[in-house]
Amino acid sequence: MKFNFPKSERLTQLKIIDSLFQKDSQTVHNRFVYPFRVLYQVTPSGTSPNKPQIVISVPKRKFKKAVDRNLIKRRIREAYRLTKPFFEGDDFQALPCYMGFVYIGSAIEPYDLIKKRMESILKEFSTAKS
Repeated sequence: MKFNFPKSERLTQLKIIDSLFQKDSQTVHNRFVYPFRVLYQVTPSGTSPNKPQIVISVPKRKFKKAVDRNLIKRRIREAYRLTKPFFEGDDFQALPCYMGFVYIGSAIEPYDLIKKRMESILKEFSTAKS
């Protein structure tokens, strides 16, 4: 089991990120699992990657200090990195092609809660497709 998070799994294309965060889009779906709002595209336009690509967003409106935003992003990345190997194989193909994790909590949650919610999100996606 590899617990890595390579650049190929990070969503960096601005066109796809803009389409993911576009309001009233027909191809983007939402799920709310506190402290996350998960935006995802099941069938993107163009070619789809072999592994899901994710983007993590923490709003500046709620967390003014960059230190706090970076702490939350680090915790989310680490939770995803440690959780995703359990969904590789057929379950990994069941995950959406592009996912955006938006932190909607108003306080900095502990890492244990973030990891537990990340597991529930990925489990929900893998069971929904099976």
